[in-house]
Amino acid sequence: MTGGPPIELIDLRKSYKLGPVELDILKGVSLTVEDGEMLAIMGASGSGKSTMMNIIGLLDRPTSGTFRFEGRDVALLSDDVLAGIRNRRMGFVFQQFNLMARATALDNVCLPLLYRGMSLGDARKKAEGFLEKVGMKERMRHLPVELSGGQQQRVAIARALIGEPGIILADEPTGALDTKVGREVLDIFGGLNKDDGITVVIITHDPSVARQCGRAVLMRDGVLADEAVPA
Repeated sequence: MTGGPPIELIDLRKSYKLGPVELDILKGVSLTVEDGEMLAIMGASGSGKSTMMNIIGLLDRPTSGTFRFEGRDVALLSDDVLAGIRNRRMGFVFQQFNLMARATALDNVCLPLLYRGMSLGDARKKAEGFLEKVGMKERMRHLPVELSGGQQQRVAIARALIGEPGIILADEPTGALDTKVGREVLDIFGGLNKDDGITVVIITHDPSVARQCGRAVLMRDGVLADEAVPA
């Protein structure tokens, strides 16, 4: 790891061309996420928060501005280097779980390690430990269709963790869950942040989710708003 905070955005802008029209999505976002922080980025649909998450997750590049990841200017890094950072430094959790339907929970969690070249046997052994960490050891041989929404999200969190990333990026991780299960999932994130020191960034439209994070910022119309996150 090099010097500097995990995430530093300076006057970040992103636009897309739709025929003759240029659509501005991010309009000058500056944000620093410190090591070990648990941050919520809150905003309504269309506010730009998911676009910003894609850039933070190195899935897209900004039109202009500076993004430094752990002190390195992302604009100077090749696609291969960025792919390596995604695989080794970041874990991703999504609203829709994105599990492979024909693979067991165990084999879904193995995937990031298989991409790194680890043998299936070694990856499965390590995956068992992470499934136990999120309370899914007894269900590791089940297919996603045999699991509840909350259980599938726990599997998705274990998959995000198995590469031992320094940062977890979660895009509406409770959006498809009921209130009770969503709270349990957030408790897992809170434990990872507090006990393991993992930096957690959560995209959400839900004020109750934002309140459970150490800090929350509000996106509105492509910029970080000055007003406080709604209670």
